[in-house]
Amino acid sequence: MKKILKVMALCALPLVAFGQDDSKNANDFRTYNFLQLQGGLHLPHSSGDFGELMKPNFGVNVGRWFAPEIGARIGVEGFNTTAHVDGVYSDLDYFTTSLDVLFNLTDIFKKGNNHKLNLHLLAGMGLAYCDNSSAVTGLSKSTSELFHNFRVGLAGEWKIAKPLSLSLEYRLNNTDDEFNAQTTGTDHWYSSLLVGLAYNFGHSKKLYSDKYVVVPEKELTLYDKMQMSVNDRMNTWMKRLKGESKDDYLLRTSDDKIEAMRLSFANEVSTEMAGDKIANSNVSLGKYNKNAELLGVNFSDMPSITLSVPKDEITAFKSADDLDFNKTVYGLNSDDQFEVLYTEVLNANNSKTYVYNNLNRQDAKSADTEGFVPLEVVQQEIENNLRLQQVKTNAVQQAKNQNVLTDNTSIEVSAEVVPDGDELDYKVTYKYTVKDGFSVSDDFAPGKYVAEKSPASLAMLNIIKESFAKDFAPYVKAGKSVKIVYTGSADATPINGKLAYNGEYGDIKDQAVVVNGKPSKLTVTKASGITSNEQLSLVRAISVKDFTYKNIPALKNMKTTDNFVIEVSPNKGSEYRRVTVEFLFENAF
Repeated sequence: MKKILKVMALCALPLVAFGQDDSKNANDFRTYNFLQLQGGLHLPHSSGDFGELMKPNFGVNVGRWFAPEIGARIGVEGFNTTAHVDGVYSDLDYFTTSLDVLFNLTDIFKKGNNHKLNLHLLAGMGLAYCDNSSAVTGLSKSTSELFHNFRVGLAGEWKIAKPLSLSLEYRLNNTDDEFNAQTTGTDHWYSSLLVGLAYNFGHSKKLYSDKYVVVPEKELTLYDKMQMSVNDRMNTWMKRLKGESKDDYLLRTSDDKIEAMRLSFANEVSTEMAGDKIANSNVSLGKYNKNAELLGVNFSDMPSITLSVPKDEITAFKSADDLDFNKTVYGLNSDDQFEVLYTEVLNANNSKTYVYNNLNRQDAKSADTEGFVPLEVVQQEIENNLRLQQVKTNAVQQAKNQNVLTDNTSIEVSAEVVPDGDELDYKVTYKYTVKDGFSVSDDFAPGKYVAEKSPASLAMLNIIKESFAKDFAPYVKAGKSVKIVYTGSADATPINGKLAYNGEYGDIKDQAVVVNGKPSKLTVTKASGITSNEQLSLVRAISVKDFTYKNIPALKNMKTTDNFVIEVSPNKGSEYRRVTVEFLFENAF
């Protein structure tokens, strides 16, 4: 018996392995019923001739699979068995009924309900009937009785179509010895070997199909393929070279060099996979950061990059069509997205090459961060500045031709875009300086405050007037906001007594000012005159305001905010007596 079980177990191994090959997704399982017809051989485990003992056997079962791994059936089988008593063979009629529990070993070993070939383990119990009346027996009387019946077995099942399956089943049965007309006092054993045909019904038609599909492996991503290629190259590189000493090998394959080589291979493989990615992408010029001198370059299907472009060269960038990308190295991230790690960009407008290098894969400064403004705004600012400088040059030269101004005066004008959150402000500044010792002739005389009577101040005011009449006129829009800061300064020379204030700008009472960085209020009236350098500086600043509103009348239609800054130097000298003006157009673009 042990030999028979061992042979059955060995036979089961290839069946289980084969049954694992063609499984579908276990989520497709539906419970189902079956009707099974069987026919085969019945063999009592008795002494005697094998050929005489073996008889035909037939059975019918009705069952149900409750889960891919477990089912149950009720069946009846029988026909003939042979009794061998005292050398005499007798044919006996018999049948058995049983309730079997079925275990699908294929599903236990590998989940999935659509195995084409399955191996079942069964165990059951029931009743056996045998008519012993015709047997030669040592029994005291003829018997036709019911006996116990226990059995175990293995069955291989092959699903040949959607509802049909073939099976080959071996069972080992245990019953009373009187079943076979024996009087040994021990249980009787017999074997059954049956071929079966089952019809499976009551389940989803999707459960089985004529074609058993193997569950496909997960499709490799580009990143997976890149990593596999890198691993292959690393394995080759890691091999010890012919003639390479152990020390040289350890030096060549140190941790830092392994990391660097893996990164190099990753860049190499990614670049090979990308092909000419930039040529197939829509390229556009992005924003510019004046402080960092970085220009964004955008790609339709890759992250943007930033090129280092000096401010004095930014006007050469007109269109992305003028750019030629060379020696480009690509990277591939875990999201299957290519990115530019290195490229050399030739600008056809100035024949200069700009290099982008992020081979070390550091976080590049994004063109969407603070400080980046639209390129066209920056270029407009540069053009405005160029024209503003030309206005200044012409005004200064005219003043010099009229002998009003000398080379001792220097006037500065500038315009710049100032990011303010999501908005862009526009700041325009006018100021001048006079060489030490020449302020009396070129700037305010001591104790004087009218801006138009200072040659340097007047030249600056004329530049303001002309620039706002032309270049800055588009920013002077009704309803828009502008902040104007007037700065008046004086030196530390004390005022003895008081200076006359003729009231040209009316009485100035409790004017809010910032004096040397601190908020304050100042009052100047015709009656009280000017008694401090702070008051003198304020009147100079107000004189500039008066000129500004008279000569730029459109300012009156804007939302203007006037601020006065007073600076009194701790030093004495005419070079500290100045006025400056700053305009800040809010949300100008």
